[in-house]
Amino acid sequence: MKKRIVTPFGLAFLDIMFCGFGAVVLLVMILNGEVLKKREAKSADLRGELSRATVSEQLALERLTQIGEKVDTARLEAGSLISAIEEQGSDRQRAIGAREDALKKLEAVKKEKARLQTEQTALQNSARLLQSRKPPVPKTGDRKVGFTGDGQRQYLTGLKLGGKRTLILVDRSASMLDETIVNIVRRKLMQAAQKARAPKWQRTIRSINWLVANLQSGTQFQIYAFSTKAEPAISGTNGRWLSADNEDDLQGALNGLRNMVPEGGTSLHRAFRVPKLLNPLPDSIILITDGLPTQDFAAKNTGPVSSDERVALFRSAVRILPGAIPVNTMLLPMEGDPLAAVSFWELAIDTKGSFMTPARDWP
Repeated sequence: MKKRIVTPFGLAFLDIMFCGFGAVVLLVMILNGEVLKKREAKSADLRGELSRATVSEQLALERLTQIGEKVDTARLEAGSLISAIEEQGSDRQRAIGAREDALKKLEAVKKEKARLQTEQTALQNSARLLQSRKPPVPKTGDRKVGFTGDGQRQYLTGLKLGGKRTLILVDRSASMLDETIVNIVRRKLMQAAQKARAPKWQRTIRSINWLVANLQSGTQFQIYAFSTKAEPAISGTNGRWLSADNEDDLQGALNGLRNMVPEGGTSLHRAFRVPKLLNPLPDSIILITDGLPTQDFAAKNTGPVSSDERVALFRSAVRILPGAIPVNTMLLPMEGDPLAAVSFWELAIDTKGSFMTPARDWP
């Protein structure tokens, strides 16, 4: 058997290769450790920088928040300041406007003062001129009873106050309390003082006051009030004439009427009998009423009276009148008596007197 030849170079080569590989591995391991250390150090540095950046960011956010709050506060303060400035501007404008108005008013006052001074001067001149003239001697009226009317409503067209003796017959029945039946019934239930203040009755008294005030001087008169009976305004003067020149007679007659109260029915028979009680007879008769009669001479009727019956009573009463005496009728308003105006108008024609229905604002 052939003996194998051993070559020393081959073993040494392998040892060298293994040693070199081991050295390389060792070198790699050494280098890798250094790299890892450097990497860890770098990571630590990066983590520190990240932490510092995070802290800086938080600080920046806090600062930004503070700045935002300051900006909001500054904005509110600026808004308040702008509002205050605007209000001050408005107040200033109002103050300027008020000042202008005050100046205008002051100018108007100055003009008015100048005008008043001019008028005062003119009035003073007029007063001096009037004082330099001799004042006229006032005329004294001869009427014993006055009457103050409203404007020109004192006159009454067609009424005849002529003659020496005038008889005034005044209706004082319950219908003289009002113009409507409902109000008459209501007023009949009132007290006597309230009845005496009834507007229609007060108007009647004012009418008589006007007549008395217009009586001519030197004449005579008499006033009788009638309802179911007839009596003179001055008690105790039955059948006697009164003087238009005697103030006591005039005022006494008016006061007597003011103390009377409208009540009862209407008996024209009683009224038309009065002229025959006076001596001498009257020259004219003035009749103040508001409708046709409801009673005859006996004055005992208490029931309702129709229009035809009232006309019949009127015609019966007219036959009692003495002849040739004018009857002047003043008819006051009253509902439910349509034939009254025609009847008294015929009486005025037959006696050559007058008939009138005065306006509501007379006298």
